Amino acid sequence: MSKAIIAGKEYEIPEITFEEICRLEENGIYLLNMDPKQRNVATILRGLVAWIMDVEPAAASMAIQKHIEDGGNILDVFEPVQEAIRESGFFGEKKPKVQKMPQDHQGRQNRKRNTNRSRN
Repeated sequence: MSKAIIAGKEYEIPEITFEEICRLEENGIYLLNMDPKQRNVATILRGLVAWIMDVEPAAASMAIQKHIEDGGNILDVFEPVQEAIRESGFFGEKKPKVQKMPQDHQGRQNRKRNTNRSRN
């Protein structure tokens, strides 16, 4: 699970599920199009920090202020969230399909051969 350090404290980033994506979008945070170069980066950052810390936006603003005063930058939050998105079950890499065993293929081939013979 990804973690973010905000104002000197480490927070686990909640699992990114479809429901969480919807909750964030309702608050103006669009994970699908997240880009630190967006115009409303402060609002997005505050929303992400509030979500990660599970606090109200005003408390998130104070944590961000302290984080920046202590030498941190906004990428300290964006980068772990982007990592969490990549690792999430919703956005993550597709899981490999179950590989069939050779005996599974052999049975299928035998059936095809038998059907071909009956047609002749």
